[in-house]
Amino acid sequence: MPVQLRVLTLNCWGVLLCPKMSERFQAIGEELRTGKYDLVSLQEVFADDMYRKLVHLVEDVLPYHHYFYSGWTGSGVCVFSKHPITDVCQHQFTLNGQPDGIRKLELDWFGGSLVGLCRIQYSGTEINLYATQTHAAHASTEELSTYRAHKLSQAFEISQFIRFTGRSADLNILAGDLNLQPRELGLKIIQSDSGMEDAWLTAEHKKADDSGVTFRHPENNFATPGVLKRIDYILYKGSAGCRVKCVHCETTMHKVPGKPFNYSDHEGVLAHLELEKVSEPSDAPSNPPDLSERDTSLRQAVQILEEKMASVASRRLFYTAVLLLCLLLVIPITRLPIHHVVTSLMHLLFGLVIGWSFWMGVVFLETEKRGLLASKARMEVLLNVSEMKNK
Repeated sequence: MPVQLRVLTLNCWGVLLCPKMSERFQAIGEELRTGKYDLVSLQEVFADDMYRKLVHLVEDVLPYHHYFYSGWTGSGVCVFSKHPITDVCQHQFTLNGQPDGIRKLELDWFGGSLVGLCRIQYSGTEINLYATQTHAAHASTEELSTYRAHKLSQAFEISQFIRFTGRSADLNILAGDLNLQPRELGLKIIQSDSGMEDAWLTAEHKKADDSGVTFRHPENNFATPGVLKRIDYILYKGSAGCRVKCVHCETTMHKVPGKPFNYSDHEGVLAHLELEKVSEPSDAPSNPPDLSERDTSLRQAVQILEEKMASVASRRLFYTAVLLLCLLLVIPITRLPIHHVVTSLMHLLFGLVIGWSFWMGVVFLETEKRGLLASKARMEVLLNVSEMKNK
């Protein structure tokens, strides 16, 4: 007998200075406690008191929950479930942006972005719910993003994490803000390597007036001008013992009822999945990965990672030059005919710049280079295996 599972994902836009944050989180909690949803993946719940507020608001209908703690500001990723969470696991991405990106409020590095897993028992079915938010592009397209290599590395690690942890599950679901548009290379890697399907594309039914846009929706009063994007997803994959299909998919949680503002600057995505256990499971894998497309995508990704490694070397030269310049200037300052307080402040300033340049040039950039090498090496293992099979 088929059973239905209602899955929701929403980027809550939890930056501490964003408009109406307290009211919006109250409204989000009130919507979640209506009982419409079985599984919920939320992103950008950075403030611990907001998470606790949501837990309190929804505890009667979504009694099971987990927050994936990570980084300095927190990953912001959490899960709420109507059904028991029996196990959890998380993987923090190897590459997570740059600490010097704060000049553009690009705080991904401090958040410790990750992919989290909650194993859930539902009506005799074992479900792996993966929740994540990847690095923002901070550009109109993935191709123009300075973080493209980091984003591709994260996409590959998501697909690997799903493949290695999802083999025994009846159903694997990935729900979150992937910061990737359809047909972008990162999304191709996730789907071709894991074999997951896009609920929006495979849904048997969608509303005729629903465009699927989840970011910069024209009717969202928090939306900033720019290209309309579909970057929030629910991906899924059944198994030999469990058939799965998406019956309905829609964007949801637009305007807060009775209020002039939206729940978030993102629209939510809701998917109705129909599950049916198979009495005599087949040995054939369910929706096997597209290895041909995967290998093509990985070859492109390897080239982009190599280009990024070259740019890391250039940045290291920049910080080395800054470090040497400061060392050359710091000694003559003591001989200038200025007040000792000013001299002390200038020494402090130069000391901070020297320390920052040393840490960035010697520690961070070396760590970034090794992260790029690690991602490249893992991709090349799969490509080499494919080559051997094709010989």
